Amino acid sequence: MLEYRSVDEIIRHPGLRIVLVRGLPSPWGQAAKTIFEVKGLEYVVAPFNGAGSNDEVVAWAGEDSGPIVAWANEKPIHRWLDILYLAERLAPAPAMFPADVMERALMVGLSNEICGELGIGWNRRLQIFSPMIESGNAPDDLSSMMRDKYGYSLAAAQAAGARTVESLKALSRQLKSQYARGMKFFVGDALSAVDIYWAAFMNLIDPLPAEQCPMPEALRPAFATIDSQIEAALDPILIEHRHLIFDRYFRSPMEV
Repeated sequence: MLEYRSVDEIIRHPGLRIVLVRGLPSPWGQAAKTIFEVKGLEYVVAPFNGAGSNDEVVAWAGEDSGPIVAWANEKPIHRWLDILYLAERLAPAPAMFPADVMERALMVGLSNEICGELGIGWNRRLQIFSPMIESGNAPDDLSSMMRDKYGYSLAAAQAAGARTVESLKALSRQLKSQYARGMKFFVGDALSAVDIYWAAFMNLIDPLPAEQCPMPEALRPAFATIDSQIEAALDPILIEHRHLIFDRYFRSPMEV
């Protein structure tokens, strides 16, 4: 059961801690938390307020977003790959990286198509917030953050669909190749981080139902609204794989 603690308490905590966006299935945070749990790592959690001030978090970590992860006296980190490397260092088994060097490179590359800059998560965020920003109904701080931190522009939002399609097609090609060989993972013959990332980030395209993926119902249509090109590129095998990984490795319902 997820138990949120105060920011001050987790700053003083001697072990592993994570700041999660509270009340939303933020895929970066849900993936990090699930990787910790698959590895059997104990952690404590503090909330990141997606709609308000996070002065304590920013003063501690120097970052105004979630997730933020810290271990012992080490500097807090927030990038998905840094968090993955930390988890691997703290609990090498079960490994989230394939042993083979080429499979490792492929796993990181596919993960970047999901988690990284201009990846699926990045582009879906541009699409989700674009109607609010372009209508003039977005709060000024949200519009500024989206422009300064995520390079939002109308042109970028309009290009986001085609970029997402490219990533989806690459993922489905890889998965079809794997399934044809009897391997139900994106890379190699075992679970790796890219499987976890895909199951988490799929909620930005086709959210799981409320009983599995709780969120404010007023926001669900924004998560679920995709353009026709993304809908056409969402191969059934990608949906099947999300369910397979979610059912095996994620807490249900997701704890937000």
